[in-house]
Amino acid sequence: MHIFHYNEEEKELHRYLEERGHTNTVVDAKSDPFDVLKHDFFDAAFVGLHPHGLKLILALHNRNPRALVTIITEDQDTRMAVEAMKLGAFDYLLSPLDFSEVERTLIMMLREHEMVQEQRRLETELAAAFGSSRLIGSSEAARKLLRVIGKAAASTAPVLITGETGTGKELVARLLHEQSARRDHPLVTVNCNAIPSTLLESELFGYRKGAFTGANADRQGLLTSAKGGTFLFDEISDLELPLQGKLLRVLQQGEVYPLGDTTPQPLDVRFVAASNQDLATLVQRGKFREDLYYRLNVVPIHVPPLRERIEDITLLISHFLKIYSEKEGKLPLRVSPAVWQWLGGHHWPGNVRELENLCQRAVALADDDTFGTDVLMLSDSFTATLDERKKERNPAGTPRLTAQRDRAERQMIEQALACHRGVVSRAARELGISRTTFYRKARKAGIQLRP
Repeated sequence: MHIFHYNEEEKELHRYLEERGHTNTVVDAKSDPFDVLKHDFFDAAFVGLHPHGLKLILALHNRNPRALVTIITEDQDTRMAVEAMKLGAFDYLLSPLDFSEVERTLIMMLREHEMVQEQRRLETELAAAFGSSRLIGSSEAARKLLRVIGKAAASTAPVLITGETGTGKELVARLLHEQSARRDHPLVTVNCNAIPSTLLESELFGYRKGAFTGANADRQGLLTSAKGGTFLFDEISDLELPLQGKLLRVLQQGEVYPLGDTTPQPLDVRFVAASNQDLATLVQRGKFREDLYYRLNVVPIHVPPLRERIEDITLLISHFLKIYSEKEGKLPLRVSPAVWQWLGGHHWPGNVRELENLCQRAVALADDDTFGTDVLMLSDSFTATLDERKKERNPAGTPRLTAQRDRAERQMIEQALACHRGVVSRAARELGISRTTFYRKARKAGIQLRP
């Protein structure tokens, strides 16, 4: 790492860092540290809180938002250090320096730096390969998925993407399109369970004026609007059987008949379908056409659940916290050790979407620069995990832990209600929970909700 340090013990710290192979630039109290920052780029810094310490933190982060800044302070009650941490400092040390503590902090900074470097490398690699879309991960499962996508993108054959809800099936479809020769043409998506079946046929195929009551003009269908590009049928398992037959004819003949028209329109489209259900099982139950299944399942791509690529969680959290911190105009949060421990052991039934939701909630509700367990306490998954662990360790219960969790939940609910003037739907949305869950938690906490 290239380390900047500005403090009274610069010589001793400089020697210590050099012995460990780090390039470090020392700025003593007589020099202008801001001038040095204008001409160099630093990965990390040790900064004394005299006399420009807090301003230097801001200057360092303006130059490199991911710079890891450790504060050195003589203030034994750490008040100034707390202020520095609010501005985005990574850690703090007390002066005179205990170099065993310096070693501990340096190891933590190196780990964080390596994680950031790995994320940058992956982002660069993925941007070069797949344009604007991102599939974040360095696990073998993620790399295998990327290799399959790369091979499938070179083909024009239909693709069937399967995977649990929240794994990123639509993202995979975008990657397929952006890597294909059709990338300069549209990617059109229809969610088969979002449009009523009575309207879906006319939306897909289009219609001619007078084809039915209310058809006052010709209208192009979604299928023909994807000319030259890619068409994604999301949640195709929800497509009703009559429409499945009509879609099969489109795939077989490569043409589409708008409603009210007897003249077919040629269709140059690459078909991609996605489903969170097992279509083979639906075929056996008579709920999905077998011939359509085989037409779509030429190139199968399975998106693994998050529990099968746990090693990607670190990169995903860093990615989501960065995105939502920038949207909120905040510095990226640091994840507390207790949260890391829970994240690594969680089963993730909601997959990447659940993790993203949790990160967005953490950024919205964090009082300081830390993603702590107070945010997790608003998660049903966390509550369930605590309850299970409580039963395993102590069948009689742990009243102290339960009381702490209940107090934290009540405080969060009251703050959300106050912020949104008692409007439950908005308060629930801010906390990332359903209205039903909000009502249940409010009732349990003894909070009176307005009618």
